[in-house]
Amino acid sequence: MKEHAHTCQEQLKQLQTEFDEFAYIVSHDLKAPLRAISNLSGWIKEDLGEALEPDIAHNIHLLQNRTERMERMISALLSFSRVGRQDLEVREVAVQEMIEKIAAPFQEKSGLKVHLSQLPTLTTYCRKLETVFCHLLQNAVQFNEQETPEVWISAKQLPTHFLFSVRDNGIGIPADSLGKIFKMFYTVQPKDRQESLGAGLTIVHKIVRFAGGTIEAKSDLNQGTEMLFTWPLSLTA
Repeated sequence: MKEHAHTCQEQLKQLQTEFDEFAYIVSHDLKAPLRAISNLSGWIKEDLGEALEPDIAHNIHLLQNRTERMERMISALLSFSRVGRQDLEVREVAVQEMIEKIAAPFQEKSGLKVHLSQLPTLTTYCRKLETVFCHLLQNAVQFNEQETPEVWISAKQLPTHFLFSVRDNGIGIPADSLGKIFKMFYTVQPKDRQESLGAGLTIVHKIVRFAGGTIEAKSDLNQGTEMLFTWPLSLTA
């Protein structure tokens, strides 16, 4: 029984590796024709010049926007496929200093207020943990209609993991969407009404799982969102 379980586990790892390689190759090869479409539409617009009719200009604008969005989606797929292969540097991380650095651009641009408490120093995948907090802070600002967006970040030490909490005062998530937010390209609002691709939380979920943790969301509509994720005390925890 143990031998069979081990074989299944190895097969699962192999399938995951093959999927990641497939996603990388497909995503990489799709970028070139998309750039060509974007360039061609721009040249058509330039060639027509003043003869460009309003409805044609509108359609070209839509084409360029859709192409740009598709390129961003491909980049997100590439990031997703690379989770297990890049940013594997391990070093000591002072989480409070890390978050202060990540938050600075958001504070300057949107006036974000960040409240930090009980944050540890640990030895781990520094860039991966940084990516997790970057995506969570970005969501806290992007999906926020308050005059002053705020985020509260804390950590609690468990026997083998830290439990991190990232709570905001944003617009919240409807109950019927909570089970879907970690799916690739899922967005609560219609895609033509927002800039978000719906990829950030999917990447966060994969990173946390790769590191050996778990993640969940708690939220009520118009009452903010709390993201709770565990992260190993050490890479062997």
